[in-house]
Amino acid sequence: MINRVGEKIRQLRVLAGLSQENIAEEIGMSHGNFGKIERGEIDINTHHLFAVAKALKVDVTELFDFNTIGATKDIKPKSNAINKSDIEQLYNTIFAINKTLENIQLQINNCTIYSDKKSTKKK
Repeated sequence: MINRVGEKIRQLRVLAGLSQENIAEEIGMSHGNFGKIERGEIDINTHHLFAVAKALKVDVTELFDFNTIGATKDIKPKSNAINKSDIEQLYNTIFAINKTLENIQLQINNCTIYSDKKSTKKK
């Protein structure tokens, strides 16, 4: 059971995009001991079990849900890193917004010119 809980913790940690250091620091444990828990080399006490669940933002019962072990192995971990595709999409969005703003500015300028011509004709 220790191995299975440790494996589940590791899976959830990786899926959350967190390092062993992140979790160990948050729960007040050494990185080495946290690694041993994930590998099933040492048992985890109740206090740390609840602290790990909180750090992973899951209910503590999820650490004992062994039906999903293995089913989540192919899911890519969350990452705060931005990739080339994200940058290209952002660039294209900004470009499109810029074009729209330019068109709006032209329309505003045309309205102002037309309005000025109208007002000069009345005089």
